[in-house]
Amino acid sequence: MNVPTEAMHVVDKVACRISSVEALSADILGIKLALADEGFLHRSGQYLDLVLPDGSKRSFSIVNRPDREGTVELHVRQPPGGGFIREVLDTRQRGGELAIEGPFGEFHFRDRPQDRHVPVIFLASGTGFSPFKAMIEDLVAARNRRPVHLYWGGRIKDDFYLHDWVTRQAEAMPALAYVPVLSEAKAGDAWTGRTGFVHHAVIVDFPDLRDFHVYTCGAPVVVESARRDFVTRCGLPEDSFFN
Repeated sequence: MNVPTEAMHVVDKVACRISSVEALSADILGIKLALADEGFLHRSGQYLDLVLPDGSKRSFSIVNRPDREGTVELHVRQPPGGGFIREVLDTRQRGGELAIEGPFGEFHFRDRPQDRHVPVIFLASGTGFSPFKAMIEDLVAARNRRPVHLYWGGRIKDDFYLHDWVTRQAEAMPALAYVPVLSEAKAGDAWTGRTGFVHHAVIVDFPDLRDFHVYTCGAPVVVESARRDFVTRCGLPEDSFFN
């Protein structure tokens, strides 16, 4: 897929306002930001820093694919007590401005001509799904035919906060397979799907990863465990692991 070259340049700081807030689960919010600079572009998979008026900042993956409408979307977990996210929401109530800095990072989908037939694993835990949403939007829009296997790990069923959305994308993109995996399934979840550690599910399904590309995002322990086990147990080349 082609990405505008300007998407690779860093924008120092762009003023923005919250245009909408949506509760995606009991503790995860989808926040859309309207940017003062509609020229802000990024590669799907990159992240930005959200900056409060007092200068404090936090990093968040950009959830939507690049567009020229001056909007970016974030998925944020709202911890008990509020903290940084509560300050962000309070800024909206006061009608104040925020700012973003970025885009940052080299986490993006590799789709060079020599990669066109390489199967792909997307491994997400929790809100680590965020950059994959943007990548999947790109893949669906481009009618990409590369086999992509999305493994999304969560503790409880509510952690799959865009389960229905992913299911619809898999229907639109036959090459996309979706495997949600719960590590702490409760009786109340009525869960009949896969359980355990999400990267173990990948190993069961694909014990030989020598010819794959693997992308991971989420809790550091998940990312590092996946890197170690995929390389040592499944033969994944280290330069085919992206995070």
